[in-house]
Amino acid sequence: MERFFSTYRFHLWKQNLEVLLNRIRENKRVLFSFLALGFVFFLFVLSYYGLEFYLRNYRIPLVKLRKVVSATINKELGKAVDIGVLDFSLREGLIIEDLVVSNEEDFSYNDHMLKVKKVTFRLSSYFKESPTVERIDFYSPHLVLNEDIGMRSRLIEYIQTSRIKDIRFHDARLTVKKSETTLVDWKEGWDIDLLRKNKRIFLKYNNGWFWVPNTTRIKGEGEFSESNLEDYRFEFFWKNYPSEEAILLTNYLFGANVQSAVVSGEGRISANLNSGFVLDGDVEFENSYISVPFFEDYLLTGFRFREKFHFTKDSEEREFIGNDFQIKTQVLSRITKETLVSRKIEFQIGALEDIFEHVTDISGNVRYPLFGELHGFVELNETGEKNKWFSVIGDVTGSEIKLDSSLVQLENGNLSLKWKPNNEWDLKIDAEIFGKPSHLFGFGSSDWNRSKKIDGSYYYPMSSKTKLSFQTTELTANDWKPLYEDWKKDTMEEIRERQEKLIPEEYFYQTKLYKYFLESMNFELGIQITNFFPYRGSKSLGESKGNLGVKDGRFSLNLGLGNLDSKVSMVSYFASKTPNFSFNLYLKEYPWSDPWMNLCGIDVKPSNVSIDFSFNSIGSDYYMLHKDARTSYSLKLFGVNFKEGDLVSKGNFDIKPLKSNFDMEFTLNRYSDLDYLSDVVVTSDTIDLKGYGNNKNGNYQMTLYGLLGETRGSFNVSEEENKCVIK
Repeated sequence: MERFFSTYRFHLWKQNLEVLLNRIRENKRVLFSFLALGFVFFLFVLSYYGLEFYLRNYRIPLVKLRKVVSATINKELGKAVDIGVLDFSLREGLIIEDLVVSNEEDFSYNDHMLKVKKVTFRLSSYFKESPTVERIDFYSPHLVLNEDIGMRSRLIEYIQTSRIKDIRFHDARLTVKKSETTLVDWKEGWDIDLLRKNKRIFLKYNNGWFWVPNTTRIKGEGEFSESNLEDYRFEFFWKNYPSEEAILLTNYLFGANVQSAVVSGEGRISANLNSGFVLDGDVEFENSYISVPFFEDYLLTGFRFREKFHFTKDSEEREFIGNDFQIKTQVLSRITKETLVSRKIEFQIGALEDIFEHVTDISGNVRYPLFGELHGFVELNETGEKNKWFSVIGDVTGSEIKLDSSLVQLENGNLSLKWKPNNEWDLKIDAEIFGKPSHLFGFGSSDWNRSKKIDGSYYYPMSSKTKLSFQTTELTANDWKPLYEDWKKDTMEEIRERQEKLIPEEYFYQTKLYKYFLESMNFELGIQITNFFPYRGSKSLGESKGNLGVKDGRFSLNLGLGNLDSKVSMVSYFASKTPNFSFNLYLKEYPWSDPWMNLCGIDVKPSNVSIDFSFNSIGSDYYMLHKDARTSYSLKLFGVNFKEGDLVSKGNFDIKPLKSNFDMEFTLNRYSDLDYLSDVVVTSDTIDLKGYGNNKNGNYQMTLYGLLGETRGSFNVSEEENKCVIK
């Protein structure tokens, strides 16, 4: 049986072989063609690698060329050079891998100017005595440029003057730095092609497939002349592009400091002998974080708007468009003996809240919910006259203005400000402040001089004459308490920060506020209040009048608080290296609603207060004013009760009389962080105590003697476990 299967298999194999030989006889021409094609391919591969071997080892001196490349770069740029691998292939040409150019003369600081993963040079011929480079490809290059303008110029000049027809960058990244600021930082790689043709260089650039939805992309193309840097044309298309990658360009387009934004749109830039320099475009900013111009401590956060721009050599025109606002700005330059600038802003803001809902301070905690409409224009022109450097004209109107904040409440506001050609102006503001009709009106004039700083730059101090009048039907002092508490909080934070960080004193007469505005200011504000209320629900104290003045480096405020001789006054001579400041408050049986002080953890709440308060100090900041302060006052509290407090007796006497209303008075003098109390007097129908005491960091200690209820003797008042203990 086994022999039978073996014989069968042999006949089957023989039959298949005969079929195959018959097929070969029938298609022998096809077979010979495949064999010939395979032989030709083999000869091609052999020739390719043979020629490559010959060129690499006999025609192209790679060892010498490596030294020449390093020496050339080092000589042209003055920078250290490191080449990882120098090789050659017929397909790519001359190959340099891991090329690094330092920013210094060596690599000791590990600060590179250029890093390239691979560079390939395609030569015009491998058999000429002097072959030329036809094309250069840079793969994954990263170029870092600092403040060396000469280096940038040499790189641009090299691209212009070299005869290389084709330069291509694959996945290129660029970083441009100035001091500690990064002006350009490409996070994603760009593909850039430079093609030389008819004495012009044509560019194409992109950082990926622009048509892919929801991606961050940029693309464009352009051209410039080989021989003239002022002859070029470029266009850009942005989509969801982060401003951080080109912050210098974004700030230039916007005209102010943009911390971050997402940009979409297009732009075109060109220059030639006929039309000169022109840049225009239309872009949209989303999720923007922008420093508010002229107010460095405030930001526009999460802001969205559209900008149209048109720039020439002598002008910059911008138009900002939002949901319900349109702002146009124009800057024009004209050359006389020097370049003079004219600026104009026109605005039609139908809803201020569209802008101010995005305004916050740098902490991000304080917002300014401002509502209403604002319309008008302002023109600011440089005249070239030293003593009247600026000429201002304008007309600004506002209506239905409302500020709804926790500090100040203003509504139904109407504004009118007119600047006349002779730099005189008229102002009128009508509004309800804390629900009470109020008016601010007046006139003035302002002139700006031009002065030179030590470093050669200019600044423009203002000299002004202003006369205003503020009138209101009612004013309630306690309505302004949140504003005072906010100022007090900021003051204490600054004092603590200066103490912790040892920040030196900044002389006030050197600050911009003083040099630009206060040095030559003549300001007068008259204040008239028909009915003055200490707090809501109290009786009117009658009419209050006062004035606020700034003149000759001196600030003064005097304001009566009703018709009961109560008044407040402040005086400061600030035109000094160490300004002085004094504050005086005189209250005569002034109605009071809040706790006046905290004694041993217990709120002391009087019904009326009499005080003769004096504060005097010198210094340019809150810390120095606090450190050198001299404070003293005489105080009398009427109808005192201990609000929400416990009195604890550690002796054999009755303290019930202290739980009924009584009067308390003392004189306080402050030295450093310790308050000394003298002439302490506590009286009521059942109390007659006198004594002295002190207060350190809010903790009172008193020694009293006299009559307490039916007990006569000496008593010590102190704080123990946040309770007022009498021994």
